Amino acid sequence: MPYLDRFSVSLDTELLAAFDVHIASRGYENRSEAIRDLIRDQLTTVKLQQDDRDVAAALTLVCDHLAGEAPSRLRKLLADQGGLVRAKTGVMLDENRELETITLRGTVVQVQALADAAQALRGITHVSLASVPCEKQP
Repeated sequence: MPYLDRFSVSLDTELLAAFDVHIASRGYENRSEAIRDLIRDQLTTVKLQQDDRDVAAALTLVCDHLAGEAPSRLRKLLADQGGLVRAKTGVMLDENRELETITLRGTVVQVQALADAAQALRGITHVSLASVPCEKQP
């Protein structure tokens, strides 16, 4: 186990109370674990802003099957991505709309460009992209 450093943080009473409620609702047993996760998340966010960073990502979207050939346009867009697309799953939400999750691996620029292109397609709604760096975390 790595050596642990301790430090103090001063917060006003209301902010600390709100933080305690928040972390309790998320299942944290103590503030230290919650603070560690917040710091890791912030460092990951900064890393993901570097254009040449290799990332794994999940692109989640809703495809309306009745809107202007959306499924075929999405299939063509994904096929044109070479090795960027690693997996794809879909679940019908109702008779016309499908929730799709597409697993990607590439650079930040490649992944974001695909997400932007998918969002621009007619019939694609509710686009969300979540990325994580591929290298080991500290």
